[in-house]
Amino acid sequence: MKLPYGYVLVDKEVAIHEENANVVRSIFEYYLAGASLGKIVDMLFTKDIPSPTGNPKWPR
Repeated sequence: MKLPYGYVLVDKEVAIHEENANVVRSIFEYYLAGASLGKIVDMLFTKDIPSPTGNPKWPR
């Protein structure tokens, strides 16, 4: 099973990946503030946050 970004399996249970928790919070904050997907991608790129696959820019 592939988990969403920001989550990991710990003892067969889904748990928050603490290292990525702030990134997920930022994504949701921008989204709730009305930012488009493109603006969120730009914000992640500007903050040098690589995509889950390691690419410097997240897909749109």
